[in-house]
Amino acid sequence: MKALAGRAASVLAASGLLGVLEAGDRRGDRLRVLAYHRVDEPEAEPDLDPGLLSATPRDFEAQMELLARRYRPISLADLIDALDTGRPLPPRAVLVTFDDGYRDFAERAWPILARVGVPAVLFVSTAFPDADTAGGAAAGGFWWDRLHATLARTREKAVDVAGVGRLPLGDARERREAHRRIRARVKAMEHDAAMGWLDGLLAPLADLPPVHRVLGWDALRKLAGEGVAVCAHGHRHALMTRLDDAALAEDLATSKRRIEQGLGEAAPPPVLAYPASACDERVRRAVRSAGYRLAFGGLRGIDSLPPAEDYEVMRLPVQRYATALFRAQLRPSVAWAGRMVLGR
Repeated sequence: MKALAGRAASVLAASGLLGVLEAGDRRGDRLRVLAYHRVDEPEAEPDLDPGLLSATPRDFEAQMELLARRYRPISLADLIDALDTGRPLPPRAVLVTFDDGYRDFAERAWPILARVGVPAVLFVSTAFPDADTAGGAAAGGFWWDRLHATLARTREKAVDVAGVGRLPLGDARERREAHRRIRARVKAMEHDAAMGWLDGLLAPLADLPPVHRVLGWDALRKLAGEGVAVCAHGHRHALMTRLDDAALAEDLATSKRRIEQGLGEAAPPPVLAYPASACDERVRRAVRSAGYRLAFGGLRGIDSLPPAEDYEVMRLPVQRYATALFRAQLRPSVAWAGRMVLGR
């Protein structure tokens, strides 16, 4: 499906139609929000889940140069001002966001963004900065990276997974399928139960060094001082729909407080991105009650301004797209079609 979409996008770009559509887009009531995770070379961090690699540095540079030429990159402050005052956004407005706070944001993505003049928002799960030195549950890294690294390192040829069955691990394809099925099982469980279950599953398979690759607070403060809006991505990166009311309120309050304490005067207004875009009406009410101004997640797509729901602003995930497909995704009809095919 992705390859087919890429070929169709290449035809549109070569025909000149995409350029015509971009030039003719004068509306100030559309909001494009791009969602990235990691920007790096695929072989640079073999212990990290390659599914979170949004772009190589070369592709990311081409994407940001395209935005600078053909679109109007805005900052989080620009968006909040438009929402508070009712002023329209510039035509072809686009906001660039990153989730999780991986170190490659500072090492690879931000130098490119700063050079081309594209603002960015970085959403950070606040249990993870400096956890590699302070210890605690987050010290080992994100659970999906630990899962990937364990499956890549184990010498076992199969693993018995409660609730899933026996999963072969004989080659790369089988390990990817095992990762997919175990990940789905984790996401279906309550967060603490899921983390304990996963730890018990992984421990016998391989001796795993920490795969923590998250920026620390000193680096985050430096980025904030350079203009990056560093915002909350929950505290533990728990799926908020899998937390009970008390745990959800605690997670939201903790992540908001830690951003404010960690950044001081450089902290932006309280804004959240839902981990894995998981939200529902109960979660949205809790986010509003916790004092957040805005939240991103839920559905993929291009939103209106003002958005239908301030606590479920749509985003466009970027997933190793060729430049033509990246460009096509910024068109409302293509974004709508993507939501119909791919869902949330």
